[in-house]
Amino acid sequence: MTLFFVRHAQATEDRRDLSRAEDPPLTALGRRQATRLARRLQNERFSHAYASVMKRCRETARLALELHRHTPYTETADIMEVSRDHFVSVPKAWHPASHGMLEQEKDAMGRFANRLRHDHGPGQKILVIAHGNLIRSLMPMLGGKDARESILIEIDNASVTVLDVWSSGAVILKLANCVRHLLPGEVT
Repeated sequence: MTLFFVRHAQATEDRRDLSRAEDPPLTALGRRQATRLARRLQNERFSHAYASVMKRCRETARLALELHRHTPYTETADIMEVSRDHFVSVPKAWHPASHGMLEQEKDAMGRFANRLRHDHGPGQKILVIAHGNLIRSLMPMLGGKDARESILIEIDNASVTVLDVWSSGAVILKLANCVRHLLPGEVT
């Protein structure tokens, strides 16, 4: 199956990394990014689309799927934003209480990875509109790896990252952080 991961469009003017507790709407630039994303994806035929339940992802999905009205669509809390601690070393200030949250996030990502494997098969294209840290963490997980074992990639707002997931379990990165559909001043 082929997975198209899209990071939500811009939702705030001054911070790249929003916490799970914050849920701002898209900015005017974010709406332009999502509209350009829709044009970028207009010739793709998706078997299913998923989006995080966070407002910035739902709004990105609504705009990006304008030309895909018949594509089955699901919002899920299993692909909400996650901590960067899944793919970087645990900070010195790490507190044991945060371990429970990390485990909950890992469990949610695992449920979503299993859902993809069981509900979708070879030849299907799946669109996933989510968050940068989630995408960075989920990509290696789909290949049976720990996220800390993988190289990190930049994931800009409204960027497209494409993975082929083979039935053997192999994962092939075909395209990473592509923003060719955005104008230079729109890349955030």
